[in-house]
Amino acid sequence: MRRILFAVIAAVGLVLGLPGAASAHNTDDWYTAEEPPANHTFAGCSLSHVSGVYQELCWGRYGNWFSMDGVISDTATDGYCATAQLRYEIYENGAWAGHWHYRKVPGYDCTTGGPFEGDFVGEFISKYQIRNISSRACHADSNGEIIHCESNWHGIAQSAARTEDHGRSVEYPWVNGE
Repeated sequence: MRRILFAVIAAVGLVLGLPGAASAHNTDDWYTAEEPPANHTFAGCSLSHVSGVYQELCWGRYGNWFSMDGVISDTATDGYCATAQLRYEIYENGAWAGHWHYRKVPGYDCTTGGPFEGDFVGEFISKYQIRNISSRACHADSNGEIIHCESNWHGIAQSAARTEDHGRSVEYPWVNGE
């Protein structure tokens, strides 16, 4: 009887947990480009260096349309490769979605070098208007699949110093999600 009761409780918990899980999905809301759109100005970079993973993703924007490039580097000989994950909200059907979209950055590095000796993440442009962008460093396997990520998410920090690296003019003031 006890086993049946636990099974029923577990099944109810699974059913109740589905709506929350369905709202967070791995999506493909980006397309590739040779260079950032001419009307995108530099918005800042999100970066971290945690557990042998350096991720620096830099953003351009025009309104709530974003473009991104950056670098992913494996900086430790620990058996893991390096990658990063994005989190953001999209504007669809006339409103903000109200839930997170997740996307693995399409790049990874297994070379174990310095922070800027890794994989350049090419130019990506959002297919939708987006807001509340953040990224985090992740360990990956040798195929670039995420094994686990740092718990902290890193928002875009404005930095005029990064402008030279990413060829976009600086836009002030920049407030994420406006």
